[in-house]
This record gives sequence, C-alpha cells and structure tokens, in this order.
Amino acid sequence: MERIVIEVPPNVARAWRKMPEAQKRELGNEVSVRIGRKFFKDSQAEFLTFIDDLQKRMAERGLTQEKLDEILNEEEA
Repeated sequence: MERIVIEVPPNVARAWRKMPEAQKRELGNEVSVRIGRKFFKDSQAEFLTFIDDLQKRMAERGLTQEKLDEILNEEEA
C-alpha cells in the first residue's frame, strides 16, 4: 500500500488521530474502495482489476468480502 494525503476539517483530523488503529484500517479500506471506484468508473476492466488487487491486499488487512460488497453496494444505492 501507498500513502496519500487528503485535506479534512480540523475536527475530522483530531477524531482520526484519536481513533484506534483497527478502526483506522477499516476506514482506510473503505476510502480505498470509494476512491478506486471513482477513478475507474469509465473502465469496467480497470475497475475489476483494481478490485481484484484490492481484495488481496485488504484481506491481509482484515477487510472481509462481505464488508467489501457492502461498501460497493452502498455506492449503487
């Protein structure tokens, strides 16, 4: 995985710093999926490749297939 920097309001940054590492990982997983979905929305093949790669990495970080499906389905609603 690589790091990116995003700007957030100060209260969000403070809440993030106080958040337990497990919750940070879970939220990071969700953000990765959402960002990837936006970047690859015009190419289903690229998006599916992204998701396959992400599934492998996220499984190592604790993201279950059920949680990934839940995140993906939220965007469609």
